[in-house]
Amino acid sequence: MFGRRKFLSFPMVIGAVVIGVVSGKAIFGPPLDEYWKKKLQEEAPAKETNAAASTSNS
Repeated sequence: MFGRRKFLSFPMVIGAVVIGVVSGKAIFGPPLDEYWKKKLQEEAPAKETNAAASTSNS
């Protein structure tokens, strides 16, 4: 019923990949951008305090 007669064609595979990447960026792009902005803001003060602590210990 759903048997394939031959392999998928290369242009069809490329088209599916492009559609997947574009839709994935549209769906997950904004939440991921917000996540990484928050993550970088949280890590910046921690890096500064770690750098200050390591230089004062030396």
